[in-house]
Amino acid sequence: MRRPTQSEIALAIGFGACALVALLAVRHTGGAAQAWLAAYLFWAGLPIGALFLVLVHGMTGGVWGLTLRPALAAMLRAMPFLALFLIPVLLGARHLYPGVAAAHCWLSLPFFAARAVVYVVLWNVIAIAGMRRVRPDGGLPPGFAWPALIVLFATTSLAAFDWLMPLELYWTSTIFGLMITAGWVLSAMAAAMLLTATAAGRVPGMTEPLDAPARILLALVCLWGYLSVIQLIVVWESDLASEIPWYLRRSARGWQWVAFTIAILEFAVPFLTLIWQPLRRSRGAVLTATGTILVGHLAETWWLVLPDTGHGFRWAEPLAFVAIGAAFLFVGGNRDLHAPLFRPTDAGD
Repeated sequence: MRRPTQSEIALAIGFGACALVALLAVRHTGGAAQAWLAAYLFWAGLPIGALFLVLVHGMTGGVWGLTLRPALAAMLRAMPFLALFLIPVLLGARHLYPGVAAAHCWLSLPFFAARAVVYVVLWNVIAIAGMRRVRPDGGLPPGFAWPALIVLFATTSLAAFDWLMPLELYWTSTIFGLMITAGWVLSAMAAAMLLTATAAGRVPGMTEPLDAPARILLALVCLWGYLSVIQLIVVWESDLASEIPWYLRRSARGWQWVAFTIAILEFAVPFLTLIWQPLRRSRGAVLTATGTILVGHLAETWWLVLPDTGHGFRWAEPLAFVAIGAAFLFVGGNRDLHAPLFRPTDAGD
């Protein structure tokens, strides 16, 4: 009897988790929609962030992009799933966003759904066009790369405003879109390095090339940390009745400990690990830093979504995370990770 493959196991787990979330939605639609939104935001950030990295490397070049190229390609293969898994978010929009049902302009449900579809379509178009235009050295035509990067940044910022900010109807933050986008790029970089470092264990002499992408990862950790702190300082100093409740909800009922955990896992641990060059070239240290970033980013996604709806953390959240993640694993697979990895002798810096 043939043993099931990893992809088949992932597909079976995904179907089972989706079925359980659907059963929950029958009885507690709001809780299921909340759980699905949080899981969607985490997993969507991986292909979106990977697309940012591919476009940036296409314009600037460098060793780091070639080192991570197989892992980034694997994540980009999951980009079409963003359209499929967006459907439950749109179906549950009335239960998630208090202003959608009553709004007549920007937050009206038809316009809200149309914008979401446009975002996802544009991301897929950019990804497909980029994969077709990329050169063997990872370069992209400047006439394509920089306009695509501008469109990608504009749409991800708007998506962050649309999908997260309306959870708190009167809350605003001009830096919020940039902060969420930075978090997506950080998580994609961490995931790509995690996959690359795992594959590097099977290839002798592949630890030194980890230094170049590790430096990029360190810069992204600092950028995400800076934006998060700046938003907190601005909101707290302004002390506006329309803004401060957003943080008050995230510093009560145990969420303050989640925030502390996020700061440790997504900033302190990777910063202290990657700031030292010998550790940046250590496969074990890179695996530790990237793993903590991804766990911290998942906690951050739950911290951003759950306190506003009032449903709290329940078993639906991990189920939705597994449902979407299993599908991403099935589509992304590990085929590209077995491709020859870049070595420093193949190209210059």
